[in-house]
Amino acid sequence: MATASDPAPVKQWETLLECSICTETLTQPRTLSCFHSFCKHCLDNFVATHRKELAVKAKAKVPEIFECPACRTEFHVKEGESIEEMPSNHFINNMLELLTLKQQSQRIKCQSCKAQEPATSRCISCEKYLCEKCLTDHNNFAALSDHVVLTLEELAKPENRAKAKGKPRCEKHDKVLKFYCETCKVLVCRYCVDVSHPRPEHLFFPLADVVVQHKEALKTSSAIFEQQMNEAVQSNLKIEHAMEALKNNKAKSKDAIMHQQQEILNALTKLLEKEAAALFNVVDNKYNQAIKPLMKQQADVKDYLEKAKSSLDFAKNIISNGSVDEIISLKHEVEEKAGSIKKERPELMGPVHNGTIEYQAKPSKNTIENIKLNDLGKIGTYTYRYLYNFNCYIATSLI
Repeated sequence: MATASDPAPVKQWETLLECSICTETLTQPRTLSCFHSFCKHCLDNFVATHRKELAVKAKAKVPEIFECPACRTEFHVKEGESIEEMPSNHFINNMLELLTLKQQSQRIKCQSCKAQEPATSRCISCEKYLCEKCLTDHNNFAALSDHVVLTLEELAKPENRAKAKGKPRCEKHDKVLKFYCETCKVLVCRYCVDVSHPRPEHLFFPLADVVVQHKEALKTSSAIFEQQMNEAVQSNLKIEHAMEALKNNKAKSKDAIMHQQQEILNALTKLLEKEAAALFNVVDNKYNQAIKPLMKQQADVKDYLEKAKSSLDFAKNIISNGSVDEIISLKHEVEEKAGSIKKERPELMGPVHNGTIEYQAKPSKNTIENIKLNDLGKIGTYTYRYLYNFNCYIATSLI
């Protein structure tokens, strides 16, 4: 009996397949090394805009290095090249096709005739959607009797989703990639095996023989991404707490200043207000000075968190939804990313300081007696050293 398909995977697909620039579903996607994907035209506009901005600063030198809009990982577009020349990601394209099938099953057109009638089925062997008429012609052709054909309703079932994906083909021979060359670490077709990857110089295997091993390797990479993501989450929480403490201490310092101001207000109202305002500015300046390194550190940690999260999401999606050839072809790339992600980790994961601002007021009686309104008190911030191994801070000085 037919059952309703689980909406959770579709929601997961929509998140993976959303362009963070235009926040729409990807169009002609291009995937960067950090596994973030963007619409071709969005990334093209992004590069063109930043190229103009950076060209003004660089004075005539055409910029070739840009930062990912999502996590600031660097990518290169050489002078004279365009986003059009970037290779598309087969896995992302297949996921888009599946999402389209799930969302727009009533609007998919026949790919076999010029009439563009609504499709009712898909031939898995031909990799084409068929209308009723073309399906009849297809079934009546004896040479195609062994082809597997599924209705759109059958394709929408979880167990059949992988069958809707197009199979990658060899660019040289236009044949389905059925083997994996361990020597070159690439997918190859039957002709490639005979011509370019012969034994004993090359060691190759059928995809089904190596997919389990590669999937396990992807799980190991996913564990690395998850660990780094969790550490980045904790680091971000600590920085947020430090920023909140800094904000609260800023308010407390101002309260202390206002309290002292009130005590001597009757005697020196105008001068006191002037000095108090100056102290407010000092507090603000101290706050601005103290918040900048925290904000920069938080931005770095958030970028690192985004890198770890996007890599984890990408790897999990490959494990959950990738076809045999996708798992094998992307395993090496994901492994490399997992091996190098720790190098991108911020040098200091704990907050650079815990956000202390303290106003050290002098006794009001002494202040009035000395009539030195430019010496009401001292505003400073404690400098802390974070001991990562002990997960704590030690105060070193008051600035």
